[in-house]
Amino acid sequence: MKSNESKINSDFNKMPNTDQIHIEENTPQDLFKEYKRFYETESFLEAIEMLTQIINKGFPAAEFEMGKHHYFGSEQLGIAKDYLRAFDYFSKAAFLGHSGALYYQGIMYLKGLGVALDVNQALHNLNMAATQGEIEALDALGKIYQFGYSDILPDYKKAESYYKNAINLGNPPSMLNLALLLENQLRFEEAYELIIESAKHGFVGAIQYGLSTYK
Repeated sequence: MKSNESKINSDFNKMPNTDQIHIEENTPQDLFKEYKRFYETESFLEAIEMLTQIINKGFPAAEFEMGKHHYFGSEQLGIAKDYLRAFDYFSKAAFLGHSGALYYQGIMYLKGLGVALDVNQALHNLNMAATQGEIEALDALGKIYQFGYSDILPDYKKAESYYKNAINLGNPPSMLNLALLLENQLRFEEAYELIIESAKHGFVGAIQYGLSTYK
């Protein structure tokens, strides 16, 4: 009997002390993955609950995601389009260095959405995003300098540079945009090659434009 008691005591001594067990909480990254999983499987109630938990946790992707939902509106998540709230969320994400949020801030300054129109501030934010390799910011700056905007005069060299940087990061729409810019400068061979390359990447706009223009 004593032998059995000793064995039992020994087994219990080997068991972990539950008072000392530390239960790790899910990190914001884990919660954000869960949010994406719920959203992609159309479990929208769970998705918005999960996303709300991550807000203000120092994880800028959450603020950026919420900003987009308010920028475009999301019927599935029950979020109405609200530029003021969108800009607020983008500002929080941008403060934490999110390049996508800087891009959206730039666009909102450029168009006066949810904030006073400020072209200089728009260029500042777009350039900051572009410096971080944000493709949409590079493409937007290309368009601004291709066509001009407000007091900004067209500058084809700058436009070409921005488009090329976006292309180097693998953006097929910028290939078509640069092709159109080159056509205006009668650089048709270069333009044609870009349209073909964009079409090879499956960009529908390039395919349609190529079929209608280069017969």
